[in-house]
Amino acid sequence: MIHTSAPRKFQWGIGWRISVGFGVFGLAVGALFLLTRSTLVESQQLSRHIDGVLTPSIQQLESLDRSVSETRILIRHWLSVQSGPRDPEKIQLQRLMEEEIPGQIQGLRPLVADWSDEDLQLQFDSLSRDIEHLFLVYREVMRLLPTFQAYDDPIAIMDAEYYALDGSSIPSFTESIRRHMDAMSQAQTDALSASTTQMDQLGTQLQWYAGNVALGILVLGFLIAWWVTKSIVRPIGELKRALIYMGRGAPLEKKVEAGGDEIGEMAIAVNRLADGLSRTRAFSLQVGQGQFDAEYSPLSEDDALGQAILKMRDDLANNEREMEAKVEQRTAEVKEQKEVAESLYGDLRDSIDYAKRIQQAILPSEKDRSKVFDTSAVFYAPRDGVSGDFYWFHSVGRVRMFSAIDCTGHGVPGAFMSLIGHHALERITKVYTQPDRVLEQLNRSACALLRPGGFGSEVDGAVNDGMDLAFVSIDMERMELEYSGANCPLYLVRKGMLQELKPDKMAIASFEPGTRQYQMQTLPLVPGDVIFAATDGFPDQFGGPKGKKFMRKRFRELLVHVATMESGEMEQALAQAFHDWKGDEEQVDDVLVVGVRV
Repeated sequence: MIHTSAPRKFQWGIGWRISVGFGVFGLAVGALFLLTRSTLVESQQLSRHIDGVLTPSIQQLESLDRSVSETRILIRHWLSVQSGPRDPEKIQLQRLMEEEIPGQIQGLRPLVADWSDEDLQLQFDSLSRDIEHLFLVYREVMRLLPTFQAYDDPIAIMDAEYYALDGSSIPSFTESIRRHMDAMSQAQTDALSASTTQMDQLGTQLQWYAGNVALGILVLGFLIAWWVTKSIVRPIGELKRALIYMGRGAPLEKKVEAGGDEIGEMAIAVNRLADGLSRTRAFSLQVGQGQFDAEYSPLSEDDALGQAILKMRDDLANNEREMEAKVEQRTAEVKEQKEVAESLYGDLRDSIDYAKRIQQAILPSEKDRSKVFDTSAVFYAPRDGVSGDFYWFHSVGRVRMFSAIDCTGHGVPGAFMSLIGHHALERITKVYTQPDRVLEQLNRSACALLRPGGFGSEVDGAVNDGMDLAFVSIDMERMELEYSGANCPLYLVRKGMLQELKPDKMAIASFEPGTRQYQMQTLPLVPGDVIFAATDGFPDQFGGPKGKKFMRKRFRELLVHVATMESGEMEQALAQAFHDWKGDEEQVDDVLVVGVRV
């Protein structure tokens, strides 16, 4: 007989569940990445515009204003003081007119070309023409009074002083120049203020992404993992229970619950098998008791067990082999599901590796560090692929800055905190370079993100997130170091001797802004000094022959030892010392050591 069956309906199987779940998670992570990257790119463009156009424009305009003001004083001196051509004030006036002011105007032209307001560019052209006209008048005065003896000519004196009278050429051009300078300076100052405000808004937006959106993605990931795991583990546990019962020969008292996926099909087969075995057992007992007229329905036409009862032991042995084959088949299917679960873990590992690449993008490369300090070394060893520790280098004019930062947590949570800290430092150091002010502003930013309800709210009662860091600012011309620390000390090695600068014992985001202040310590430097900043991962690592901590005393001795080495050798020596001490012990924390030679 030929059996026909209806088309099989679509089943929401395990493969579909895993694919859809991780597809949703991947889309969420991708969306967060694109939003964060877009915000960072826009912030970088604003920063480049501020550093490359607005700030230099304001500085150049102020310098030009000072120079023009100085010429007004010097031309009055020329008119009022009888002197010869070698008079220092006269020489200075000529130098300003012929060299310095034209050079300042030429230096401003590339910046003016980047101004967005065309009216300001026209005002700059008018300013240049007014300065040229003013200098023509100056030169006429110089022509009338070129020598010491020329001052004895009253006609020359009257003609020269005429240009300085109220309403005459010099006051008229001077007033026009002043109006143009004030208008352009005010416009650039307003543009700088607007750009800084926009950067703050981008920072707030990035904090929102890193906080709320990232938290939502983490919760979504946990829900997806829980949903997929529940749909696999619980049914497999039921199948395991049923197989164990049947493997011991015991009757299955409770049927396996069947779902609509591949495991559900396995459960239906196991239930059918258990029901058939129960009926066969009852029939066998009846046959053993001599009830040969008992009714019995084989499982199917191919039911070898039903036929085996008629042939007794030989056929029963054959039926047992078939049962073992079926159990092996079910076990193979369970093994296949295990392989699916292992693939799921691999996908999770890939996601963490991708997060590591995102974090690496914010860390300065060796080339970036060399732009700040000629000689620097970094030993960086995350515990879980992505890290809560990160290092930071930056320069503003003659001031060089670096920092070693330890954020709360490890892995993905710590990495998100490091992104927040990095962005905050980039934004804050656009305005402040003093370490105590930087830590104060960093505390404000961190509290605004991590404690939006303020200290004392019930929601924030369990919030322990924050940062420990050592922040260093070095004036390379004055050879002077400024340092402030939040639970992270600073080490200075000079000619084999180590000096430790103690930090303030309060972490970033651990107190209400304005209630406490970080202290700044200042030290003079000499060439060859080596400065180290480190998080607590290295001294706290267990290892050695007795499995104890490395400790700070041994760490300070190690810094003195490596201070004489070059950058590459210093990094290798720190890494070798850490791994030799750790041995087979598990790494307890992220590790970061930053060294700079002045």
